[in-house]
Amino acid sequence: MNLRRCFFLSPIAAAAFLLASIAPVASAIVIRHDIPDAAYLARESDYPSVFNLYLTKAGHKDCMATLIGPRFAITAAHCVNEKLRLSASAPEGPGFAVTIAGRPARIDAVLRHPGNGTDRAPDIALLRLAEPVTHVAPMPLYRGTDEVGQVVVMPGWGGTGNGDTGLGTEDGLFRVAENRVDRAEDGNLSWRFDAPGNPNVLTLEGISGPGDSGGPALIHTDSGWRIAGVGSGQDTMDGPEGLYGVQEYFVRISSFAEWIDEYVGSARGRGRTEVLSKYRGRPKFGGIN
Repeated sequence: MNLRRCFFLSPIAAAAFLLASIAPVASAIVIRHDIPDAAYLARESDYPSVFNLYLTKAGHKDCMATLIGPRFAITAAHCVNEKLRLSASAPEGPGFAVTIAGRPARIDAVLRHPGNGTDRAPDIALLRLAEPVTHVAPMPLYRGTDEVGQVVVMPGWGGTGNGDTGLGTEDGLFRVAENRVDRAEDGNLSWRFDAPGNPNVLTLEGISGPGDSGGPALIHTDSGWRIAGVGSGQDTMDGPEGLYGVQEYFVRISSFAEWIDEYVGSARGRGRTEVLSKYRGRPKFGGIN
């Protein structure tokens, strides 16, 4: 099988095979070939808690994160591990500069999930912001374990493509696609890119693509949107990327909610933000004690 690596599987055991064999996606929303592209275009202002970490050489947004607390965002660990740019301090001051809903912010620390010491750690990381973000409401976590059968919405920037011909070129436009969760186990959510004619296909069926790693899978509840997953990888089933039949994998937020709460806080308390190291001058990203 031609598998794109995926780093998140686990709480934390049965994922060993997939962890070694699935590749991270990077930035496009890949759509149905029989639905106009315009139907997938969306307004960034409708998803203000979602932001990018990097820019490609062409100026397109690359790797995504979602604000989940005034001082914390969540992303895929491989966006931190493989993109060493997050290890550098911006010249204007300490921390890594990002933009959240049109305003500058700075990441001053990164916390990766430690795993269980035996298997590869899951593909999830928290980003601590130097100052609280007050102009955007954080995206609440989806804490239920009933994800199977529910529709998820995936926003993203970058190039696009369709399930008939595969990936196309990047254009930097913001799109939103939907899919239905097929499986929720071993710390993962997964779904397949179904073709038109399949009884399970959705009107705006799609998957993420190169550049959308770390982005959210959102479930709509009676109380509004909740983040249920973090984009991590795909199984291309021995074919080119972006074609119908691709299986997509997201880190399952409900499996890691307790770990997230330790740092971000929840209704049960303020969270353990004090355990994060404090940095002066050039930040030291990575192993936070």
